[in-house]
Amino acid sequence: MKLQLAIAVKEQEYARRLADYVRDSPFGEKWQLTAFTHPEAFVHFLKGGYPVDFIAAQPSMLKTAGSFLPGVPTAVLAGGNGDSANFPELRQFQPLPELLHQIAALYADSGISRQKTEEGASVLTVYSASGGVGKTTLCLQLMHTAGAGGLRAFYLNLERWNAMEAWLGKEAGSSEGEGLSQLLYLLKAQPEKVNGWLLQHRKRHAALKGDYLPSFSNADDRITLQAGDAEAIVKAIAASGQYDLIVIDMDEGLDELHLALYERSDQIVWLLTDDPSVRCKSELACRYGSQRWGSRFQAVERRFRFVVNRRSGGNGERLPQRNWSDARAIAAALPEYEADSLQPQSLIAAPQYKAAVERLFRQLMKEGGGDRLADG
Repeated sequence: MKLQLAIAVKEQEYARRLADYVRDSPFGEKWQLTAFTHPEAFVHFLKGGYPVDFIAAQPSMLKTAGSFLPGVPTAVLAGGNGDSANFPELRQFQPLPELLHQIAALYADSGISRQKTEEGASVLTVYSASGGVGKTTLCLQLMHTAGAGGLRAFYLNLERWNAMEAWLGKEAGSSEGEGLSQLLYLLKAQPEKVNGWLLQHRKRHAALKGDYLPSFSNADDRITLQAGDAEAIVKAIAASGQYDLIVIDMDEGLDELHLALYERSDQIVWLLTDDPSVRCKSELACRYGSQRWGSRFQAVERRFRFVVNRRSGGNGERLPQRNWSDARAIAAALPEYEADSLQPQSLIAAPQYKAAVERLFRQLMKEGGGDRLADG
């Protein structure tokens, strides 16, 4: 399957010449070009959710596209005068072989490869049997790590009491017609519109280098959320073709919804601290899962990666056997983080915590069969 290149320029003759060259060149063996010379057509293409792997467009075209730009490698076609600080810049008027070579190089450097499976994006779920252990902090740092590595990442917060607004700003708060409540409604009533709606209403957070949707505008939608509905939400995001990774932020409950998402996940990070009560709750949760679901829980248990937060170091340690029916290896230990506020920028700026999460991320992606992500 060829990679999809979208070019948006105002000059019709330029677009025609470029299309003719691509068709008869070695570049055309791997890439298929779609060219746009009108901003409205370009925006319609993006809103429609058509597959695209790389975008090269003039500054005015990118400005018109605005929030409809998908999370794929994008470059500015300009005159080489620093027309954009947000995207790499390519000189529009240069020999076409050199331009196409630069596009291919930027795509390769991004580390992104199209997902070949029906499910699309890999899924990484972060969970804890106790609240207040730094779960959301870890999710957001994992998002930043993935985005900084050139991956298209989506943050999905499925906590009952969603505090995304405190972390990501007012835009992350629930808003009628924009958040998870509306997505859930469309999945049930108008599933054919889901992909276009998602591309239009997803939000981009610059510091995290990833996308998200605001929380449920109706709290009852989350409280009564069924396992099948949660699976449908994850499937819709993964099947959009816009993301390499979905990071799910779960609350401390343990019910059928949790198990269904664990079964859909490639990896599950189970966050702990040195607090004895946190470890006791984790022990009780694991026992409950085994008793209630038996072999289903035991199957997903193999994907649990126990991570200790707020700790000075050490990998390969084991949780005290007096609290567990069997010894469970700790996959990683994260250092204490310091933040003066609940702003992601301050957390991202903590070098020790950032480095520890980056190591954890590479480990998780490799163990989960996501070498393409780890290498990125």
